[in-house]
Amino acid sequence: MQITYLELPARELQAEKEYYSEVLGLPVKASAVELKVQVGKTELVFTQATPNFDGAYHFAFDIPENQFGAAKDWIASRQSLLQDVEGKDEFLSKTWNSHSIYFKDPAGNVLEFIARHTLENASENSFDEGQILYVSEIGLPADDVINWANGLCQMLGISAYKQEPNENFTPVGDDHGLLIIPHKDRIWIPNSGVPAKLLPVKVRVDVDGRKFEIRGFPYEVATL
Repeated sequence: MQITYLELPARELQAEKEYYSEVLGLPVKASAVELKVQVGKTELVFTQATPNFDGAYHFAFDIPENQFGAAKDWIASRQSLLQDVEGKDEFLSKTWNSHSIYFKDPAGNVLEFIARHTLENASENSFDEGQILYVSEIGLPADDVINWANGLCQMLGISAYKQEPNENFTPVGDDHGLLIIPHKDRIWIPNSGVPAKLLPVKVRVDVDGRKFEIRGFPYEVATL
């Protein structure tokens, strides 16, 4: 599954523009009402949020599986990394066979660089913004995690990822793209202080050539 398009609201589009263009160095196109960011194969769009919008999202960027250390040095020279309660700022998942680091954008979104060692995407190039491959995860919290996860699996023809569905946290999809479903108000790791709120979203995915869009809140799923 590939995440081809992700659209999220943000209150301060100018701050997001400066961050994604100057800190991450990604190509951007801005207008008064939206900001388009090209993240490798994924189009990331921020739209002007309403004045009372209050919330933040979690999404992840894939990086080449052999460039975790270089990616950490690169982003840490530009901003601080998030740490867990023990002060650790890099995270190994033995179940997923991956390494991750986390950081925030100006809107408070919890971003992640993840190197998935299951993928054959190693690169010999020096790490820079060109090695940010695509958006590979987006958080879609729910009151009823198992019901929402099972519904997505049935509608999209995907499955829970490397675990059985559970009410606290269930990812669905595959190594290339994941919809991350935590229970509402669960704090995004690592010790980010950002709760998983029920927020509007628009995400388009490609599942073996079949295209779907998940939009709004309450979430709706449409075939494209």
